[in-house]
Amino acid sequence: MLPKVSVVVPIYNVEKYLKQCVDSLLNQTLKDIEIILVDDGAKDGSGKIVDEYKNKFTNVKVIHQANGGLGPARNTGIENATGEYIAFVDGDDWVQSNMYEKLYATAQKSNSDIVVSGHCDYKNGVPVVTKKHPLAGKTFNSEKDIKRIRKNLFGHYPGENTVEAFPMSVCMSLYKREIIDNFHLRFRNILSEDTIFNINAYNYAKMITFVSYTDYCYRKEEQDSITKSLSSDKRVQFKEFLMTLRDLALKENDLECQIRAKRMAIDYCRFYVGIVEGANLTNKKKKKYISEFAEDKELIQCWKGYPISTLPLQQKLFHILMEHKFYAATLLMTRIRMALKNSELRTLRCDLKIGCMNK
Repeated sequence: MLPKVSVVVPIYNVEKYLKQCVDSLLNQTLKDIEIILVDDGAKDGSGKIVDEYKNKFTNVKVIHQANGGLGPARNTGIENATGEYIAFVDGDDWVQSNMYEKLYATAQKSNSDIVVSGHCDYKNGVPVVTKKHPLAGKTFNSEKDIKRIRKNLFGHYPGENTVEAFPMSVCMSLYKREIIDNFHLRFRNILSEDTIFNINAYNYAKMITFVSYTDYCYRKEEQDSITKSLSSDKRVQFKEFLMTLRDLALKENDLECQIRAKRMAIDYCRFYVGIVEGANLTNKKKKKYISEFAEDKELIQCWKGYPISTLPLQQKLFHILMEHKFYAATLLMTRIRMALKNSELRTLRCDLKIGCMNK
């Protein structure tokens, strides 16, 4: 008998967190699951750990391969999956014990091709925020409705007041293997591969259910100093994703998708500046990285034509400063925004700690 769910776990240098991840899958209340651990050329002890699991548990598959990136590692998992549904978990995250029992039950009851949930962010072992999916409690089974929902994956529409991006991660979802196989859905080896995968997956789904569960535990640890380094490859990765998104939007023959993709490009520009600001670089070097990004002619085409006047005030100001090459000011804005955000997180952590002490 085939397993009900195949869980694909791409693994690269996550030795510190790997056991918590795999143990959370082995402890699922849904026992009829297949766990596929893809060692993507890890240089730490991850490969040895997954082999130990394979030797101990019959429902654990292990595949070792040369490092190729997150997308190719997930693709390897897909190609070795035999379950009725496929799920994805990153090797440094974990899930609550009844996550897949609930998602599978929902999929069976509604006959959904995709079931989408929310998640909870953890930082240094503390839950900092719980994020339900904005469409939680809704099921869509008409082509028109799914197409409307799918547009959100391209980005915000002008005038939308929502600050958070529409959830893109595949890790909070369950996918019917039939549609993945029938339409040969695979991940591209680019930045934000989840967005591109979901744009394609939603295109073929006939039924999508969004649930209120938040059982996926997303780890957001403090960055080590090594992760604060920056190279020109990062700009290339951003550019490749935004141009891929733009091309997909153009193929839609839908002006709304194209406008949304332009908004995504503007948001990613701000995101890129945030990465630059957080890097261990001199201000001169930071301005150089930003100028190379903001003045790239192909990248400019990704956001050119977006109605800037519809952006929220802070984002509008940021974009105007970028367009006029006031890079020092954009860095300062980013620094202030990040400081305020960190202050809010510290307050939230303190509130959580006090709340726990008072129980």
